[in-house]
Amino acid sequence: MAYSTVPKTKRDGAIELRDGTGSPVTMTVAYEDGNFSFAQPVQFSELVIMDRGTITTVRRQDEQPITGSFNFYFRQFTDGSEAGSVRDFIRGEANYSANISTGLTGVPYVEQFCINIKYTAEGTDFGDSADSTVTLSKCVCSLDFAEGDPSAFTLNFTCYGGATVTGPA
Repeated sequence: MAYSTVPKTKRDGAIELRDGTGSPVTMTVAYEDGNFSFAQPVQFSELVIMDRGTITTVRRQDEQPITGSFNFYFRQFTDGSEAGSVRDFIRGEANYSANISTGLTGVPYVEQFCINIKYTAEGTDFGDSADSTVTLSKCVCSLDFAEGDPSAFTLNFTCYGGATVTGPA
C-alpha cells in the first residue's frame, strides 16, 4: 500500500489510558483539547569532550525518557464508585484502586504508580490499511489544574519504558 496521502488532524486522534493487568483496564479520555504531544529524544544524551574549545569526541551518556502532555476539561475531581476520573486512573485510586501499575514488571522497574498511554490516529477511514498508533510505556503522570472557561487539567507524563509505534504496512 502507498504511503498515506491524508494528513491527520486532532479530530482523528484518541487517547487511551491503560493499566498493567493481564487484560488492561482502559479509559478513553473524553472532553480533551486534541493537543496530545510527546518528545522522544535520542536514546542517549551526549557528552561533548572538548580540547581547548575544539570538539574532539562525542560519547553516549544516560538514557533519556519520553515526556509529554495533553489537556482535558474538568468535570469532577474524583468518584469512588463510577468510572471516568482521569485523576483517579493515573493514581490507581477510588474506582480504579484495583488497577495495577505498569512499572512493576520488566525493565526498568518503576516504583511510582504508572500507566501506559496509547494514542491512535484514525487512518482506515481515509483509505490507509491501518490506523497509526503509539503506545508509551511505564508513564508516571502528574496533573495541573487551571480554572477558566472551561476549567481544565493538563496531564504531564514521563515514560520510562519507551514507545511502540504501529501503522499501515
